[in-house]
Amino acid sequence: MLLPIHAALAEAADSPVDEVVAQVSDIIETAGDRAGNFLSGLPMLTTKLLMAALAIFLGVIIIRIGRRVISSIVGMRGQKGMKSVQQVNTVRSLVTSIFNYIMYFIIVTIVLSIFGVNVSSILAVAGVGGVAIGFGAQTLIKDIISGMFIWMEGSIAVGDIVTINGLSGVVESIAIRTTVVRDYNGNVYVIPNGDIRTLTNMSRGYKRAIVDIRCPYEADQGHIVEILKDEMEKAGREIDGLTAAPEVMSILSFETDAVVVRIAAQCPIGEHWRIERDLRTRVKARFDSEGIVMPHYQKVVINQ
Repeated sequence: MLLPIHAALAEAADSPVDEVVAQVSDIIETAGDRAGNFLSGLPMLTTKLLMAALAIFLGVIIIRIGRRVISSIVGMRGQKGMKSVQQVNTVRSLVTSIFNYIMYFIIVTIVLSIFGVNVSSILAVAGVGGVAIGFGAQTLIKDIISGMFIWMEGSIAVGDIVTINGLSGVVESIAIRTTVVRDYNGNVYVIPNGDIRTLTNMSRGYKRAIVDIRCPYEADQGHIVEILKDEMEKAGREIDGLTAAPEVMSILSFETDAVVVRIAAQCPIGEHWRIERDLRTRVKARFDSEGIVMPHYQKVVINQ
């Protein structure tokens, strides 16, 4: 609006006074009309903003209520179907994810309709450009399809201890697009379902606690094996979670400074780390009492 005024004033030196006054009057009148149109439309805009805010607010409430209803229904179905807790949590996580996406789509559609956007025309355009969108959303589609297969095959469930693509932890949730894993340190990994290539599930049936013992070459290996078997008999009776004595698998390998003997124990899922620590503690204490020095590196420092 200022630019026409400056232009009119610039021409004032060569134009009659009446012409300048007429131009300024036209500019002021145009600005007044525009301001009037804006102010007259302001109540309608405010109403639309309030309606959109109300729609979003109600949508959030419905989402929260829906999550609770889904949790209750899945829990009751799980009890009737005698499903495991992991399976129930997996179904709950996946159904909740699908419900969230549907509700988000509905909320966005309602808000666009409030502001006069023709949603049907947008959907028609999306249908016509579906092929192009499909090429651009290949990764998203792959994640969704992979998530459905993971759920149907039951290869993993919420609460399982897994290793996915080299990342280990407990499965916290399985959504339609991603799987969330939390490791022992508390780090959270969000893994797209389409990127799951190598999967190790450590929560199926049972787990083995594996402990490799480094023994000195100088000691009698047969005597060491007998000592370990005797100690493992005691461990089988005294360590919680063990139903039988751990197996001493004799000599596993030869290293440059030690003979490696492996101990394996079948144990409950998720307890193998604790049992492995207990077995190492017992072996070290028994070797100390028997006078057996375990191989260790020594660095000689010469003071000159």
